[in-house]
Amino acid sequence: MYIVEKKMFGAVVVLYNPTKDEIKNINTYKNLVAQTIVIDNSETSHRELVDQIVTLDSKVIYYSAQKNIGLCKALNMGIKILTENGCQWTLVFDADSKMGSDIVTVYKKAIDYYSNLITLESNEIAVFAPVHVFERSKNRSYQGYKDVEWVMTSGCLFNCEIFKKQNGFMEELFVDGLDMDYCFKSHEKGYRIIECGEAVINHHPAETKSFLGFKYGIASPNRYYMQARALIWCWKRYKKPRMFGFYLYKWFKVLFLFPNKKMYVRKMIEGTKEANKLLKNLQKDFEKQY
Repeated sequence: MYIVEKKMFGAVVVLYNPTKDEIKNINTYKNLVAQTIVIDNSETSHRELVDQIVTLDSKVIYYSAQKNIGLCKALNMGIKILTENGCQWTLVFDADSKMGSDIVTVYKKAIDYYSNLITLESNEIAVFAPVHVFERSKNRSYQGYKDVEWVMTSGCLFNCEIFKKQNGFMEELFVDGLDMDYCFKSHEKGYRIIECGEAVINHHPAETKSFLGFKYGIASPNRYYMQARALIWCWKRYKKPRMFGFYLYKWFKVLFLFPNKKMYVRKMIEGTKEANKLLKNLQKDFEKQY
């Protein structure tokens, strides 16, 4: 018997020009939590379609600004609403992600387990994370838990109090890099990120291509702009050399595997410059404070 109550849990999903199957995914977890916030980042509202498939009521609330406000801002808004409504933990889902296991039960078990090791008042754990399984990964489920450096956002369970203390996701990143930045920021403050081996999310990050048996992901040039910006930001801001390694890998794919190289190169350079601007602004803010 788990001591964690359903009312402690909320869920947030951000839609962008959603398919019917993506909307149907909401039905797989809406009854496992106290409240689900659906934020539509599309240019037009999909309220009627969502209501037909999910049924909007006090447990499933839909918001649409009829513009793309960015994944970071949308998630911040959703978690803020749930926190104000009394939720202590928030599940975050990408629209196309599917649960490969009963992750809510796994997370409740994990909270109970860690509650016996550390006091709830210490609030050590910022995020409980699933194992992300997708076409290009070698990830598999396992028994137990482990501390990890960073995790992809979808399927994660966020501690609402810690999220509020840390001002949520960095909205300047817009989409890509929000997960890395939040995890590194959490570690910097002394919090932990715990991966739960029995929690599985079937994830679809980018389109998979193959060259001579080598599988790799490809996304739009604009996404590579945001990825370059995020990787350089995290490398320099948090002193994470591994992020620079990922950045170089992105360049390798662009130069040797991608079509329309000129467009990708231009966007990667723009993203790199923008990251340096963010760092300069951070330094200016720091100098103002002291």
